[in-house]
Amino acid sequence: MHLKRPLMGLLIAILLIVGIVTLSAQAAGVNPIRHLQQITQQVFLPLLIKNQVTETPAPTPTNTNTPTTAPSSTVSPFPTSSVTLVPPSGSIVINRHSVDLYDRIPSQYMQAAENIRFVFMDRSVGVNINDGLTCLASSTWASSAANCRRSYIDESLTNWKTFTTNDNQIPESILFPGGSSRSNIEFITGMGTWEEDLNAFINLYPTYANRDIFTFQHNYLHVAAGSTIDNVYFDPNYNGTNIYDLMALETRYPNKTFVYWTTSLALSVGTADAQSFNDQMRNWTATNRKVLLDVADIESHSPDGSACRNAQGYEVICEHYTTETDGGHLGSVSDGKIRIAKAIWVMLAQIAGWQP
Repeated sequence: MHLKRPLMGLLIAILLIVGIVTLSAQAAGVNPIRHLQQITQQVFLPLLIKNQVTETPAPTPTNTNTPTTAPSSTVSPFPTSSVTLVPPSGSIVINRHSVDLYDRIPSQYMQAAENIRFVFMDRSVGVNINDGLTCLASSTWASSAANCRRSYIDESLTNWKTFTTNDNQIPESILFPGGSSRSNIEFITGMGTWEEDLNAFINLYPTYANRDIFTFQHNYLHVAAGSTIDNVYFDPNYNGTNIYDLMALETRYPNKTFVYWTTSLALSVGTADAQSFNDQMRNWTATNRKVLLDVADIESHSPDGSACRNAQGYEVICEHYTTETDGGHLGSVSDGKIRIAKAIWVMLAQIAGWQP
């Protein structure tokens, strides 16, 4: 095979260069064949440089959810109840005879009652009842606040004092063991007419529907002389708000327990309207197998069970429970608010399944 001279010259030049490189590498102590093998086993990746993007800062958000006016009611979040509350299938009546059952509530039912998330709505007497529940939550009677330990010093019902463990005789109606936790009990205030408060309760119900019981009491101002409440509250033809709207509310929340109340009373209320309304509420709850907290019955009977009525024969608050001359607040002496608070615990225990 004959090659052209230019091509042969190029081949000779390449061989001379390879020879020179080989001799130089060997002189330096490098094996050129092994070096070439290592090179063929390496992988070369291209260098990638990420484009740097200058981010535009996000604008400061504007809070559009801040209300311009304060809400009428602040609702605190409540934990999920540890009990499954089933609405009672029959009627439960809590009255003056129920108060003494408080000391007999079995511990497991008291614990179940404490787990019920209970909210009640009332006016100023409700504040007193709420204080009574706080009294019963004290670790002991002796360590409770002074407003929990006040009572009249004798049956003349003129002078009262704050009792301590140093007193030889302490009225039984203000004694309690303590320790009834009220951590799941809330109180909210209603300040309107009977129909305004009833409407407010119905409108608030969805807000408190995550509680086990949300309930409402009419106060003694709602049944003062001349009130229309006893004429229209149980009237199916009434165009305003009444008991039938509460029945509709029950239909909307069939898995909730509803509690009905008689009103609080005053020394001046005893009225025909109060007596009529409370008697109608007793009859209606009995007929319809509802839960009734009969506060009027508790307030209109002294701790020994004696009835308190005015000259017209209407139920009034007993003087044992208030220091007012015509009102019905339970704040100065403790007996009334303690007795009603005990009745509430008996009611909750029975709703939880206790059958005394």
